[in-house]
Amino acid sequence: MEASQGTLKRRFAYLLSLLERAGSTFVRFPLSIISAIVAAAVAQLLVEFDAGPDAAADALWPIVMVAILGIPLFYCLRVLGESRGWPRRILLAMQMAGLAALVAYYMAMPAPVKGADVVTFLLLLSGVLLAATFLPFLGRPGEQNGFWQYNKMMFLRLAGAALYSMVLYIGLSLALVACETLLGFDFHEEIYLELWYWLIIVYSAWFFLAGIPEDVRSLQEAEDYPTGLRVFAQYVLIPLVVLYLIILLAYTIKIIFQWQLPDGWVGYPVIGVSILGMLALLLVHPIRDKAENKWIVPYARFFYWALFPLIILVAVAIWTRIAEYGLTENRYLVVVATAWLFGIAIYFTLARKKDIRVIPITLCIVSVLSAFGPWGATNFARRSQLDHLREILTAEGLMVDGVVDDARKHLEFERAKEISNVVEYIGAFHGMDLIRDWYAQPEKLPDEMSTELALEQMGLERIYRWQEEPEAVYVSTSAPNPLTVDDFDFLYSLSCCYDDTTVFRAMLEGETELTVESGVLRLGQRDDVTGALEIDLAPMLIDLRNREELDEPYGLEEATFEAESPRYRLVIYLEQANLGGEGDSLSISSLTATLLVKLK
Repeated sequence: MEASQGTLKRRFAYLLSLLERAGSTFVRFPLSIISAIVAAAVAQLLVEFDAGPDAAADALWPIVMVAILGIPLFYCLRVLGESRGWPRRILLAMQMAGLAALVAYYMAMPAPVKGADVVTFLLLLSGVLLAATFLPFLGRPGEQNGFWQYNKMMFLRLAGAALYSMVLYIGLSLALVACETLLGFDFHEEIYLELWYWLIIVYSAWFFLAGIPEDVRSLQEAEDYPTGLRVFAQYVLIPLVVLYLIILLAYTIKIIFQWQLPDGWVGYPVIGVSILGMLALLLVHPIRDKAENKWIVPYARFFYWALFPLIILVAVAIWTRIAEYGLTENRYLVVVATAWLFGIAIYFTLARKKDIRVIPITLCIVSVLSAFGPWGATNFARRSQLDHLREILTAEGLMVDGVVDDARKHLEFERAKEISNVVEYIGAFHGMDLIRDWYAQPEKLPDEMSTELALEQMGLERIYRWQEEPEAVYVSTSAPNPLTVDDFDFLYSLSCCYDDTTVFRAMLEGETELTVESGVLRLGQRDDVTGALEIDLAPMLIDLRNREELDEPYGLEEATFEAESPRYRLVIYLEQANLGGEGDSLSISSLTATLLVKLK
């Protein structure tokens, strides 16, 4: 009995200690935790507004973004003040200054949030997160070990927060399922997503903050190095980096021998592998000089030298894409990341004294500078794409004297697709208001102009990014009714669905065969080469397809074809067809026609 009471007291004491630690963490980082609570609460409202009015969701998204940004921002200010020994009043003033900056950012953020606003937010968030890694040790060149120990601690706390949040989410989700199944509770479906938001935002932030020591500079004297971290870096991360480096270098050699331009997609794996490789080197930094780890030095040298051909590869690939399609936020960031990688590679290959803090400091500066100003990602991309679209429209005759012509146009598929993609990008990332004044009567256009309407006012139809060829055009006419057949021997209803490899074949009588292959109709005996009647339907079908695309009228006269040979007379009344292709090319998905055949 006494033993069970002692166990209960210990558990109760542990619970009290846990609550006390949570309380002290809140007192130390109040604005960070409040920001997390606000972000989770508003995210929950967004889940509930999922089927509600769009205006409500548009107004809530900026709050979530600003609140998420506030979590690392207030953390940075607090830890910076503690590391500098600032008095309480200065700490409070800095926190209020951070709060004012967030309010100003919220006031400047439009509603609804566009893609460009999300890019700016992510760049700012990246900059603040990177600042958290070095601010306490900024300006202290002799404290590289403290810097490393501090970042190791943050890395492990983040990993622990993610792991515990996941385990808690699984456990609590199963508890909710049990309550529904066994106890008859009726929870709304959104509760699982809402629970995830509260755990991944509030719980994980609180857990992380609880493990940050008040005197982070004391970590300079720490010398512990977790075995698990060493195993992960040496036997998992570094081998993966080497493998991907070999693959990317092999690809570089391949395109050099084939003398072809690299794929534009190659920039992402190169940047990813570069970041992973630097992370691996940072993880093994404290043990690089130990006798059993002498391999780290040649690995580091190989890694940074191997980056140079890959940097050239990415530069060629991204320059080709920009020259052809203009600059977007993604391409801007690839250019900036490539330039940053080049600078880092030069520093770590040529500098005599190497400071690992250069990596997060320079990357933080690049992220923040890329978020704002005329040189920023969104402003640069907006100007580039507007100029690119204006050039295309002018070259294709769709814009005259700065005004878009809404007459129906027929462009080559790839050109029309490029225009559609640029208009879609402008609408999603910056808003259609940027091109509203291009139209002859902008006041008659709706406030929220869709991509389809914007293209329609240019005389074009929308072509989606995933389309590889023009969509089929549906052509429809009617055969004469009633149909005179006195002078003919056969009336045949042709109805076939086929692709380019399919041959439609039918026997009109014992010897005469009718075949249709790739738009060519053949009438005659199978072995008769000279007497058979062959008709290429492509010119008539292409004409009808073009008329349909340009919304020009057509009827029985345009859909009727007559042909005659010494042995046969043939009249074709086209009724329906699904046609693809562009220009002089033609693809047929289906064809329906009425044929009159006379044997001479």
